[in-house]
Amino acid sequence: MIPPATFVLLKLRLQFERNVVHARQRARDIAALLGFDRQDQVRLATATSELARNAFRYARGGAVEFAVAGARPQSLVVTVTDAGPGIAHLQDILDGRYESKTGLGRGLLGTRRLMDEFTITSAATGTTVQVAKCLPPAMPAITAERVRAIAASLANTDTDPFDEVERQNQELLRTLADLREKQDQLAQVNSELEDTNRGVVALYAELEQNANDLRRVSDLKTSFLSNLSHEFRTPLNAITALCQILADKADGDLSAEQEKQLSYIRRSAADLTELVNDLLDIAKVEAGKLEVRPRSFAVADLFGALRGMLRSLLTSTVVELTFWAAEDLPPLLTDESKLSQILRNLTSNALKFTERGSVRVTAEREGEDVVFRVRDTGIGIAAKDQERIFEEFEQVQNSIQSTVRGTGLGLPLARKLAVLLGGSLTLESVPGQGSTFSARLPLHYSEAPAPKPVTAVRSPGKPTVLVIEDNPETRFVHRTALKAGGYALEFARNLAEARALLSTAAPDAIVLDRVLDGQDSLPFIEELKRSGYRGCFVVVSVLEDSIMPLQAGANAFFKKPVEPGALRAKLNELLATTPAHAALLVDDDEINRYLLREALEPFPFRIVEAHSGREALEAAAHAPLSVIFLDITMPGFTGLETLRELKNSPFAAHVPVIIHTSKDLNQEELEVIKRFGASLYPKQKLAEADSSASLRMALAGAGVL
Repeated sequence: MIPPATFVLLKLRLQFERNVVHARQRARDIAALLGFDRQDQVRLATATSELARNAFRYARGGAVEFAVAGARPQSLVVTVTDAGPGIAHLQDILDGRYESKTGLGRGLLGTRRLMDEFTITSAATGTTVQVAKCLPPAMPAITAERVRAIAASLANTDTDPFDEVERQNQELLRTLADLREKQDQLAQVNSELEDTNRGVVALYAELEQNANDLRRVSDLKTSFLSNLSHEFRTPLNAITALCQILADKADGDLSAEQEKQLSYIRRSAADLTELVNDLLDIAKVEAGKLEVRPRSFAVADLFGALRGMLRSLLTSTVVELTFWAAEDLPPLLTDESKLSQILRNLTSNALKFTERGSVRVTAEREGEDVVFRVRDTGIGIAAKDQERIFEEFEQVQNSIQSTVRGTGLGLPLARKLAVLLGGSLTLESVPGQGSTFSARLPLHYSEAPAPKPVTAVRSPGKPTVLVIEDNPETRFVHRTALKAGGYALEFARNLAEARALLSTAAPDAIVLDRVLDGQDSLPFIEELKRSGYRGCFVVVSVLEDSIMPLQAGANAFFKKPVEPGALRAKLNELLATTPAHAALLVDDDEINRYLLREALEPFPFRIVEAHSGREALEAAAHAPLSVIFLDITMPGFTGLETLRELKNSPFAAHVPVIIHTSKDLNQEELEVIKRFGASLYPKQKLAEADSSASLRMALAGAGVL
């Protein structure tokens, strides 16, 4: 609501055409005196000029009044009045739905955008337009004294229409220069974004290559440990057997010194055998080849056997080794030998680093788990070292480290075995007070269920594609490309989510990245094929290696970034289920094609796109179409020219055409559209709440649905 005027600055009569230029000059001068910046001066001058020109052109005259209105914040109010016949179709003009051959209405809409306030009243006796723009906040309040000063300044200012025309030209040049500068800045930003994108792709490729290198190194380490352990076992077994022959005195008695030497040899061979066995077990666990053999047994029987095995490690009478199991503990169903190995490693380690006090091994039930704890009163472990001791070959230096034997493999192996049995191994320790190792295992070991056999289940009307991709930008690209191909889509960010989706129904095809969360996805393809999945696989990766994916069972490979049309074409070829209905979207604006493509997603169409009329003619000649959505305003070959060519061609003459435009069509254009049998679906309808229903009606009206 524009407040009533407080101070009138100037009134002008619009009797001659030069008065329109005069009004524009005065609007700029007043805006400058009131402290408006250069851009707002141009806006006020342009709005005043447009309103004054309308009054002079359509009402043969009128008046322009400049005033300052309202309390703080004050505003400059420009009022243009005339005694003409009024404006017909005023509401349609303000809503942007009407345009006359003279262009009436465009000036009013433009003026409303330039001003902060805009009101208009029109009747058969005349029209009044009021516009207002708030004064700059830093300006002091306009008083009567200030108004007199402004009026005096205006009276002393000469007005020349030619000066105003020259000033308008200068303003236009400045505006064009500003636009050129902004275009240059935008081009620079786009160039920087392209460089950044290339850097991100290169970094992603490097990370993926590093992941492959790490996986290869891990595989080599596992292979090396396994081969080394097997090669060591043969001579160690021979040494142990020969020591036993000598100890049995088969070739005669040994001297006391020889028996002492033999005991050293046997002890060294036993230590080396233990090291080899630990290395082999670690290699098997990491390679997934260590087999779990669960059986039912009582914890009391396990503790009895451990008590006998570990008695030989008690070399001091000041350390007590005890075992305790809760009475309500039921029999366990797990691998007894591996559990025994865990507890042996933990207990022997505790005995090594406990000089006095006790080592206590306990077992008690907690829910559906049993927790084995090995508590000692030894030297303890500092907090900074409590995770390091679970790394292979890591040993913490302490006061008694040099007096005990160890390889740094016992604790890492114990943790790996606990995880293998479905549990965990944790540590609590205080230096100088002792340590407690806790192995938590389920009462009943259960193997991970084998993959359920799956069969391809097609969604009604559309093939289903599962996209497994952890990069959100790539997921968006795939979504856009495949929706345009008429596919129903499911998305998973990693293999765990993919397995969850596949547990209910399988898609017709799977598109997956080569590396997901640092994990190679190729074994996943082999896993699904073993489980009975018969769909097709397409691997997409920044790596150029296409051989390994195809060897793993993939049907196709693409290097990132993949061109959307190529991915759609390959899936169409693999599935051989291209939708029978195709819709051609013809628009030079990519955003408009995207919006229409998304709106058509619920309908059974395969989408074909063209960004010019000539591309549309070529696409129509090579693909059978069910409907064509055609924009009117396109550079070069216009929409109406494209419509004429399509209807005169043998391959698209009978294809329904829906004109999809935001342009206000004139009567001549409407007649051309009607003559060629096309229908109309304005772009504005896509923004309405019932856009889906209106689009369905447009398709039904064109005879497509």
